[in-house]
Amino acid sequence: MRVTRGIAALSLTAVAVLGLSACTSDSGEKADKPAAGAEASAPAEEVAEVESDFDLTKDDFVERVTAAAQAAGTVTMDMSTAGSGVTQTATGVIRYTDGAQDLAMTMEVPGSGTIDFKMVGGVVYMQMPELTGDKYLQIDPNDTSNPLAESFAGMEGQFDPTGTLAGLEDAVISFEKVGEPQEVGGALAQEYAVVIDSSALSDPAVAEELAAAGTSLPPELTYSYWIDADDQMRRVTTEVAGVSTDVTFSGWGEPVEIVAPTPDQIADMSSLGF
Repeated sequence: MRVTRGIAALSLTAVAVLGLSACTSDSGEKADKPAAGAEASAPAEEVAEVESDFDLTKDDFVERVTAAAQAAGTVTMDMSTAGSGVTQTATGVIRYTDGAQDLAMTMEVPGSGTIDFKMVGGVVYMQMPELTGDKYLQIDPNDTSNPLAESFAGMEGQFDPTGTLAGLEDAVISFEKVGEPQEVGGALAQEYAVVIDSSALSDPAVAEELAAAGTSLPPELTYSYWIDADDQMRRVTTEVAGVSTDVTFSGWGEPVEIVAPTPDQIADMSSLGF
């Protein structure tokens, strides 16, 4: 079914680009993410007090980059993945809200067309024109009566650049500065090569969706991060299961618009065979 293919594409993209989000810390908890605006101003001042001359280390990389992203409150992402002669692109925005995040993303998925994916208040909305026309599927991952709920359980955070770093400390095998700083997206940024133990990616739902997409994770994952002088991510590249991925981040702290579909835009799932 096309919706299953779309879900698999979403999961594969999340893991390929930001797969570290499946990492868990010793406590199993993620740091709270303040919303953009007044609540984020205090952390922003704290980040500003940290001098950054592209001197991140294995010991402070996670803390500093996570703090900078949380303080900004919003970010825009542009992704491109390529493998087996197929290219998939996506663009989206994130807004942090009370320890979670809202997301709006559009993906071009071969075989599924254009997927308009939103996550607002923890509820997923997905529009696939060939299946739903101009309407959206509405899926609450906590609604056990929804046949698609289980497929989206745990997806919140998988596209979050701060979520990629949650619990990462113990999973880092090596951390190395590469070359000199270069301009990335209008900002000077330093490249760091980070090798991760993929056994830390312990979310079974992710493994199942990867299997559905016909792939699996290798023992180690190598990521290249470009981090600017404010400790903000500007670019991440990696290759997972033969799929190369390049994601750029811009507009840190800038206003974004993420709105849930109106009731008249929600599809009747029973009419679609669910």
